[in-house]
Amino acid sequence: MRIMVADQDGESRHGIVELLQKWGHAVQEVLTVREAVELCRKKCPDLVLVDFNLSGQVGVELVLQIRQTGGHALWVPLIVMAQSISNEETLQCVEAGADDVLVKPISETQLKTKVLSAARHFNLKEEVFKVAHELVVVNRTLQNVVTQDVLTGISNSNSFDETLEREWFSAKKRNAPISLLLFNLDFFQPYNQTYGAELGDQAIKKVAEALKMALPPNSGFLARTIGDTFAVLLPDTPREEAFKMGEQLNKAIDNLKIPHRTSGCSDHITASFGVATVDADHFTKPWDLKDSADFGLYQAKHYGRNRGFVVPATEVIR
Repeated sequence: MRIMVADQDGESRHGIVELLQKWGHAVQEVLTVREAVELCRKKCPDLVLVDFNLSGQVGVELVLQIRQTGGHALWVPLIVMAQSISNEETLQCVEAGADDVLVKPISETQLKTKVLSAARHFNLKEEVFKVAHELVVVNRTLQNVVTQDVLTGISNSNSFDETLEREWFSAKKRNAPISLLLFNLDFFQPYNQTYGAELGDQAIKKVAEALKMALPPNSGFLARTIGDTFAVLLPDTPREEAFKMGEQLNKAIDNLKIPHRTSGCSDHITASFGVATVDADHFTKPWDLKDSADFGLYQAKHYGRNRGFVVPATEVIR
């Protein structure tokens, strides 16, 4: 452990320091109140031993100053050493934040007892910190599982639903437009049957990455909702701009040129997409936007695939 010994009594200090170093501890010697408080503020030791009358200052005040530096100093074991001390002064020190009081001259047995107790406190603290860190890591992992698609690493359907509801109500409050693009890979079931599920997963990962790279920063929210379907939510985006974004993203998928000899519309993997927008005149429920975009996707498939379809404002499902 790192131990601070704050004592102007040279003989007493040297004897304590010698024993602590013999037991394998790193010791920092301090002679003034200012040094003691500053050390605890910058890098508080694991055990603090302070004289009751360091620099002529009453021990109670020094204990208070050390505890008030905050952080590690709030709970590090702190022992007051005194040539003589009354029961009332002992109580005042403990009430101020001291953990114990030792009366000089301090025997080797007394000192070792307190140091071993502090060492157990230190080891327990380290174990608690280790467990706390592991819990943080597990919690972050669980959060990723809840919000991220395992295959592609982008957001999943749960995260999309939460974001859709939040952004939809925000848009409604501001009377701002909000658009949704739904992409679905064309003839992807035959692709899996022809090339196998492993290559199918690789294709989906490549498409997700292409969409992620093609989507301008901070312009929209990308998620894989189910299977080979992807959603792009575009807050503050009118219908025409949303369609242009859809074409840009669809081109990114097309540019991958992933071979697909059993496609009914191309020699490589393509996608169809639907575009739906709600504005101040068409706000009803957030899921209506999703249903409308799905209708647009169906229409894009119906009219030949490898294209987009914009749902007119008059046809937005309400």
